[in-house]
Amino acid sequence: MKLFLDTSAFIARYHSGDYHHKEAVAFTEKIGSGAAGFTRLCTSDYIIDETITTILARTRSIELAKKYGEAIISSKAIEKLWVDRESFTESWDLFKKQRETELSFTDSTTLLLMTKNEISNIFTFDSHFKRLGLNVVP
Repeated sequence: MKLFLDTSAFIARYHSGDYHHKEAVAFTEKIGSGAAGFTRLCTSDYIIDETITTILARTRSIELAKKYGEAIISSKAIEKLWVDRESFTESWDLFKKQRETELSFTDSTTLLLMTKNEISNIFTFDSHFKRLGLNVVP
């Protein structure tokens, strides 16, 4: 079963000051042990960018941003999905169709990539993904 890893999950996992840190660490351990039932982990280049940028902004530590960025980028367990020109255009169209500000542009790319790759499960602490009909974990 596939699982998309969102920025809020990465931030909670790596930033000990995050409100969801303990929950994210526990769920990450569950994924690693196989108990969560997910066999394929995915994220996107936009999520990696957003995660590194957010860690830097919250901690003001370039060393932490590089450390955790490297952990994600070099992970062989996480498949990286890339926003190409077509996906960018489709995500922009999706973003423009909103009547309210529920999705950021990065969230629009996430939703599009999840749809294209038939992923319905997302590890996130952002509640708006649940309202979009995705299976939000933990």
